[in-house]
Amino acid sequence: MFTGHDASRAEPTAERRELIRLVRRIQALTLELRTMQQLDGGEAELRAKERALEQLRWRLAVVARRAALENGGAAA
Repeated sequence: MFTGHDASRAEPTAERRELIRLVRRIQALTLELRTMQQLDGGEAELRAKERALEQLRWRLAVVARRAALENGGAAA
C-alpha cells in the first residue's frame, strides 16, 4: 500500500547525520568561545577553540558539498 511517503527521506543519510553533528558541535563551540571571551578566558585555550571551530567549519563545507553532489546538486 502506497502512503505517499518516501521512507528513504525520513531516514537521514550518513552525510546528513554528520552535517547535523557538525552543526551542533559548531554551535556548542561558538557558545563556549563567547563565554570565554566574556570571562576573559585563557589566551591559549581561546586560540585552540578558535582553531577547532575553523576546522569544523571547513569539515562542514566538505560534507555539505559531498551531500549536495550525492543529491544531484539540489543543495548546491
